[in-house]
Amino acid sequence: MPEQAGGHRMQESGSGPQPVVSVVTVVKNDAERLRRTLSSVARHKGGKVEYVVIDGASTDETQAVLGAGGALIDVCLSEADAGIYDAMNKGVALCRGRYLMFLNAGDELLADVGALAEASPEECVVLYGRANMLHGDGSLSYVKGKRLKSPARFLKGMPLCHQAILYRRELMPSYDTSFRIMSDRLLTYRLVREFGLQRTLFLDAVLVNYYEDGFSNSISPEQWNREQDRFYREVGKRHYIAIKKVNALFKKYVKLPIKKLYAGWGR
Repeated sequence: MPEQAGGHRMQESGSGPQPVVSVVTVVKNDAERLRRTLSSVARHKGGKVEYVVIDGASTDETQAVLGAGGALIDVCLSEADAGIYDAMNKGVALCRGRYLMFLNAGDELLADVGALAEASPEECVVLYGRANMLHGDGSLSYVKGKRLKSPARFLKGMPLCHQAILYRRELMPSYDTSFRIMSDRLLTYRLVREFGLQRTLFLDAVLVNYYEDGFSNSISPEQWNREQDRFYREVGKRHYIAIKKVNALFKKYVKLPIKKLYAGWGR
């Protein structure tokens, strides 16, 4: 494999027709979960999808797994990065597809996203579908994703699974690498707010299996709250910080005590 930019490329970028979708997987020292992701991509890749893998200079068996991927992987880069969003930005820079989709190590592709995207209106900036949210043992927790009614829904929380979103490549900004877990929510909200719901499309299909035992699950509640407060400041909605705190106090000192009281009466 020829060396390039501190890593390697399994095929030369720019050859052949433009893919409809580039699927990007970022991974670091997660060989076993990567195998699961590669198997799912092999089942559903189709002829209109480019597959790009960004490895953060893994020291386990990850690079051997990637080497065994063969022609499934169109572009592969292995070098140190500054975190998950930095790795995703590197992936974006190597992609050629009209749309971009991010499928992290461990998650599974369930649909031919190339065919779905090709059938979508040309003016769409964001395509999105559903995701099976799974426990670490593979059992279903719930299904996430439904048709958006307002961009304001992102102010309540992330209404979509990041892995079930496809972004128009030439209109997609970089991920803000100063965030650890909320840059995708910030980026998606800004795109939807800028271009409007009329340039998004809900794909009424389950696109991925998302395992909830991944990177985001390692973040403490305190750090999650700090990042959400930053999110509100970044989008000019500082008053939501106070609203969230009031809601949390109401739940702790009013809602939960009342719930416990009624539970006691029912015994």
